[in-house]
Amino acid sequence: MKITLTDTPLLNTQQIGELASSLDAIHTRVLKAIERLNKDVAAKKTEIASRWKHSSGFSGADVARFAQTETLAAIGQIKDNSRAELDGLLKQAGAPHAQLVAQRPFYDSPAKVLSRAALGDPKRTEYLQQLQHAGPAELGHMAQVAAGTKNVALASAVLSLLDKMPSKDRPVGPAELAVAMKLEDYEKVREYIKLGDARLQGILVAVRTCSRAARIRSTPSPSRCVSRRSTMP
Repeated sequence: MKITLTDTPLLNTQQIGELASSLDAIHTRVLKAIERLNKDVAAKKTEIASRWKHSSGFSGADVARFAQTETLAAIGQIKDNSRAELDGLLKQAGAPHAQLVAQRPFYDSPAKVLSRAALGDPKRTEYLQQLQHAGPAELGHMAQVAAGTKNVALASAVLSLLDKMPSKDRPVGPAELAVAMKLEDYEKVREYIKLGDARLQGILVAVRTCSRAARIRSTPSPSRCVSRRSTMP
C-alpha cells in the first residue's frame, strides 16, 4: 500500500486536547458575545419604546412609526458593532480546528497508534528479539497475553511480527489486536476531534443564525440570535 508523505507534525494527546479545549473556549466566548448582544438589543428596544410612549404632540401611528425607525437604526448599529467581534472569534477558531483535523491520519485506526507505541522502549526491542522466530501459535498466545495485561510494548512487537506474516498464516489480525488493546490515546484523540468539530459547528451555527435573524426580521427578536448550547455535546 502506497502512501503520500506530508510534513504535518504529529501531536501528542495532550497537545491535541489543548486544541480541542481552545475551540471549546472560543465557542463559550461566542455564546457570551451573543448573549450580551441580545441583552443590549432588548435594553435598547425597551428604552426607545418607553421614551416614545410618553411623547406628546404626535398621533399614535406617528409614534409607532418613529419608534420603529429609531429601534431599527439602533439595533442595526449594535449588530454592526458586534459583527467584527463575532467574525474575529470565527477566524480564531479556524487555526486550532485545522491543526486538530490534520491529526486524523495519525489517529484514524488503533493499528496505526499501536504500531508507533513504545518506539524507543527497550522492552519492545527485547520482545521483538525474543519472538522473531515464533510461529503462529506462539504469536497468537502472545497477542492474547498483551491484550489481557495491556502490555503495549509486547502488543506493538507482536503487531510488527504479525504484519510481516502472510494474511492466511496470521493467528490474529493486526487490526484486531490493536482494537483489543483499547488504546487510551486513540480513544482520547477521537473524542477530542469530535469535540473540536462540534464546537466549530456550534460557532458557525451561532454566528450565522444571528446574522440571518438580523437580515430576515425587520425588528429582530433577541431569541433568534441565541445559540442552543444543549445541541452541543
